[in-house]
Amino acid sequence: MFFRRKFSFWLSIISIIICLSDYLGVGIANIILVRLNPIIDTLIFTEPFVSFMVDVNNPRWGTNSALISVRFPTYIIHFGTFLILGILMDYLIRILKQK
Repeated sequence: MFFRRKFSFWLSIISIIICLSDYLGVGIANIILVRLNPIIDTLIFTEPFVSFMVDVNNPRWGTNSALISVRFPTYIIHFGTFLILGILMDYLIRILKQK
């Protein structure tokens, strides 16, 4: 019951839903996964991280950059960024409530 009030819980759940949707092939989830996460959007086109985060051998990579086939570390980074954002939001709320 205590976790339902936390941003870290809900953002983690949203991240898991986005990652599962992308893994199952929903196209809009891929755009949300890559383009709306500023850390992944920055790292995915940086040279040392391209082969680590993206399946560069996939033929869709060159033709349609909106539907990028990502690898498992991208899902971990997405979950981590949402979790950290939720923890920061919970911390700021706790600070504001103490005043």
